Amino acid sequence: MSKNKSSKRFGARYGSRIRKNVDEAESTPEGFERVAAGIWKDKETGKKVAGGAYDRDTGADEILSKALKSGATVEFEELEEAKEELAEEEE
Repeated sequence: MSKNKSSKRFGARYGSRIRKNVDEAESTPEGFERVAAGIWKDKETGKKVAGGAYDRDTGADEILSKALKSGATVEFEELEEAKEELAEEEE
């Protein structure tokens, strides 16, 4: 069993890895507290936000920003090429 008391309420159920994840999630010093699986509450403002089950940051924002950076330049270049082709056809 883990050292933290927050997962002792589960007893021997659910497995040691799950209990360890719950302990880590409920002891995060980020300014957020875990309300339920995937629901996090800001300690200062009281606003609730969605996140991962055991960690508020899922890493999705980083993945999305990388995808937008790489995809946005390709789409922009394709649009510029299409504009040039249309301009040439009109002449």
